[in-house]
Amino acid sequence: MPLEVGQVFAGYTILRLLGAGGMGQVYLARHPRLPREDALKVLPVELTADAEYRARFLREADLAAGLSHPHIVGIHDRGEHEGHFWISMDFVAGTDLGRLLREDYPDGMPLAEAVPIITAVASALDYAHHRGLLHRDVKPANILLTEPDEQPQRVFLADFGIARKIDDATRLTATDMTVGTAAYAAPEQLTGDAIDGRTDQYALACTAFHLLTGAQPYGNSNAAVVITKHISAPPPSIAGLRPGLAGLDSVFARAMAKKPADRFDSCAEFAAHLGRQLSADFSDAPVDFPDTQPAIGATVPDPASTAKPGGQRAPRRRDVLIGALAGVAMLIAGGVFVAVQRTGHRESTGVPPSAAAPGKATPPAPNTGPFTGVYKVQFGPATKLAEAPADGAKQTTATYAARSVCGSAGCVATASRLNGEIKLASTMVFDEIDGRWVAVAIGSVKCRDSASRMWEVFTLQPGPGGTFTGEYRGAASNSCAEKRTVTFTRTGDVDVDSLPDPAALPARVPSPAEALHGRYHITRDFSSTLPQQQADEDVTTSCLRSGDQCMSYFYSPTSDTPLVFKDDSWTLDLEQEANFPGCIGLYLKTSGKYPLPQPAQDPITRLSGHGHHQQSGSCAMDVEFDETLVRTGD
Repeated sequence: MPLEVGQVFAGYTILRLLGAGGMGQVYLARHPRLPREDALKVLPVELTADAEYRARFLREADLAAGLSHPHIVGIHDRGEHEGHFWISMDFVAGTDLGRLLREDYPDGMPLAEAVPIITAVASALDYAHHRGLLHRDVKPANILLTEPDEQPQRVFLADFGIARKIDDATRLTATDMTVGTAAYAAPEQLTGDAIDGRTDQYALACTAFHLLTGAQPYGNSNAAVVITKHISAPPPSIAGLRPGLAGLDSVFARAMAKKPADRFDSCAEFAAHLGRQLSADFSDAPVDFPDTQPAIGATVPDPASTAKPGGQRAPRRRDVLIGALAGVAMLIAGGVFVAVQRTGHRESTGVPPSAAAPGKATPPAPNTGPFTGVYKVQFGPATKLAEAPADGAKQTTATYAARSVCGSAGCVATASRLNGEIKLASTMVFDEIDGRWVAVAIGSVKCRDSASRMWEVFTLQPGPGGTFTGEYRGAASNSCAEKRTVTFTRTGDVDVDSLPDPAALPARVPSPAEALHGRYHITRDFSSTLPQQQADEDVTTSCLRSGDQCMSYFYSPTSDTPLVFKDDSWTLDLEQEANFPGCIGLYLKTSGKYPLPQPAQDPITRLSGHGHHQQSGSCAMDVEFDETLVRTGD
């Protein structure tokens, strides 16, 4: 029966229940002699009378206690008390991955956040495998995460107390199903065949699939169906749930192969292939853009008449035709980006440990470099790109960790978002460029009711006391954008080993697209009798460190146009549904291509392109256009 708070069990004083499952209960308990709190796992009484299980428990608890790895929960002691086996292990407040998925990521976690977790667990598993131990129960509930608390989040694999010797020929259980979880169990584990480290790899791949999609690979309420699919059904396609991760289908197909011989040679190899789909410039975190389109009148209103409370005005879109032939005038507003906010605080039910047991910790590496440490980040309110920052509005905060290094080629820093209300890329790289620290990452957003890539750009200037001030800009390829003031204030040291070494990164590659900057007069001529369109817009260009992709975002108080640079040309690609009186089923789609001028220019004085505009529904039209952008100033 459950233990009571304050009850003494095997010398430990019970403080509270942390969790319970088929293998017993886990309590937070005060150590009998040492000034510390441990996680105490108490197993069901019926296991004690099982002679086979008794032998297995005594042996495997001792084997697990010999593991010493930064991503494995350390075991301190084991014993028997009042008919129950028990194990004491490290405890650090946090949560488990299963709970995190349920509460924060029901549709899956961004790849940039998932890869470090899977990599850490893979390292722990390979370490145990090399010492002749298996885990046999890898699943989200056994992966523990510390609360960041202004330090990089740590990942730990728990429940190694049920590990078994790989070369142990004696079978201590009739079937591995009694200790595994069918939802993540390998075929050979379910059929009672020989198992090895590749069995844990299969379970890790199933866990990664769940982590990235929010769904178990063979999810079904009937356990028999799940088991049958693990044994005979082909590995599921992750692209069916996350089309943006289609490149991982072959990785999961190999790691979840029915035959162990067809899998990767190690868990680390699986994690490495998973990580190859990720770069420091990419984050696929889903972010939502609200629909901010105002009611549309029969004529184009004066911009001042569309002013919103607080001075925000809805910009016009140049790509929307003023259709003389269709007899209508349309105004499509640009969206202001408002990031999804993570709310709520997760109370710990897990038992993640510190990196090392008390007395075994090694001194942390010193914090060196101009941009190294833990930083409190204050974001100002979101405004449109052409508007001045809002004063006096409520700010939002986040915590980032950074590690920097300087060399003959300049300074570079790797950074990780530890927490925060604004959900941006979890990792990024800052380069010092002409005295400013610049980072560019890509996420995915919902803009105008359709998926779009989000370019996230930080531009910071160093200030007194180790602070950095500047601006954050977000710009989506479907024409949604925002900017915010931002301040980084150093609050303490960081464990630099928890962040990628910036010295190991390749050098930043400048892009010829960066020459597109300043103010431009834009003229669009249609192939039909539609009137010429003209606009004056500013443009900022932001490029990935690799230099192969850039966002050139044109904007003014009344219009905005995003051009994405890749393969020596800019691409315009806009589409959305629209509401307009008298037009039923109106859907707009505009595309265009603008080659990089030759020879190279800096700044680019003239950019030309050709495009296509379509409108469907009762106000349908289909027209080509030529467009020129002539630079008029900085």
